[in-house]
Amino acid sequence: MHTSMPIGIDDFAKVRSDYYFVDKTAFLGAFLKNHAEVTLFTRPRRFGKTLTLSMMRYFLDIEGAAEHRQLFDGLVVAGDSAAMAEQGTRPVLFLTLKGWKGLTWDVLQVRVRDRLGDLFNEHDFLLKDDLNAYDRQKFGEVLCKNGDFTSLSDALAFLLRLMESHYGRKPVLLLDEYDVPIQSAWEHGYYDEAIDFFREFYSAALKTNPSLDFAVMTGVLRIAKENIFSAFNNLKVDSVLQMKYPEAFGFTTAEVEKITHDLGCDGKMEELREWYDGYHFAGKEIYNPRSVVNYFDSGCHPRAYWVHTSGNAILGEMLRHAKNRTLDELESVMQGGNVRATMQEDFIYSEIYRNQDALYTLLVTTGYLTTEHVEEDDLGIKAELVIPNREIREIFQKELGQMKRKEKDHETADTL
Repeated sequence: MHTSMPIGIDDFAKVRSDYYFVDKTAFLGAFLKNHAEVTLFTRPRRFGKTLTLSMMRYFLDIEGAAEHRQLFDGLVVAGDSAAMAEQGTRPVLFLTLKGWKGLTWDVLQVRVRDRLGDLFNEHDFLLKDDLNAYDRQKFGEVLCKNGDFTSLSDALAFLLRLMESHYGRKPVLLLDEYDVPIQSAWEHGYYDEAIDFFREFYSAALKTNPSLDFAVMTGVLRIAKENIFSAFNNLKVDSVLQMKYPEAFGFTTAEVEKITHDLGCDGKMEELREWYDGYHFAGKEIYNPRSVVNYFDSGCHPRAYWVHTSGNAILGEMLRHAKNRTLDELESVMQGGNVRATMQEDFIYSEIYRNQDALYTLLVTTGYLTTEHVEEDDLGIKAELVIPNREIREIFQKELGQMKRKEKDHETADTL
């Protein structure tokens, strides 16, 4: 058994080869039994989404199927005969959008062009097939990163079609962190341009695509229907508010207890619970996995490890725009209280600063708050919201403290 913690390692094969692995493979069997045409999993950043998609890729991919089968020896899924019958049976197209960011729309266009060019380079074996002149030219333009940018909106759909022709079977599409470029656009002021492009980018690949077997997407947010998913009738969302697979992402109490036992760290559960537990996913207590592995990697030294991850800047941005009433409520929550809100998963970014419920929903989906006493009726989901653990409380205190110091500095400057 490996005891090294997989800090920042998202490749399933590498984790299985060199690092301690928390067995999440039961998810594969459960998901493959009854999945939608398109499934979107929304969870906070660094909750294991990329590793889960990588695990699915190695399990399903027809390329290297025999070698990859060995990666699952001794794991839960190996005892699921129905799931193992699916192993290595499908072509898989995997794309992560983690690095699709830019300070301007022009910069993001360069990122998109580069990443898609790299993706096509990974699949340049398709050029050996009997492609017509149009397909060969289009493939070459994306590969060489010199085509018209607007034509890239159907690049995924195009590649899926060529893969189906090559393998004689419809491929599976795995899209990781699909909302990263949308969040970047919102933060840096080119939201409308990004929405126009990515609406077509996702729709072409996912909406009634005859060359698609099924698709799995991950992200933090469900971008509102009128922006990205308005035309989708084949989408199933599994979110922190409504989920079918609560244990697929993050660590359960039993999993954390097993880690402490395997690493000879018995007696650390109380400290781990105080710092990193407290997320409520469909009645399950879930620990922040990123922070847990960092805790063990540092010799069981507790601190706010999640504060250094990407995406935390969004908390400061929201607090700077929050109304005084909201800030007062959040300060009360920091002291151990709660706030009641109606959850609104289908919102657009521009509503966050105008709609208090939208802001609270975003704080829940991004992992800064969690739900208690959830009630659902015809009007939606209502919940009491609390800070999940000490780690998040410290992050809140830091962000609120920085904001107040800046406000005080501005007030001082105005009086001079």
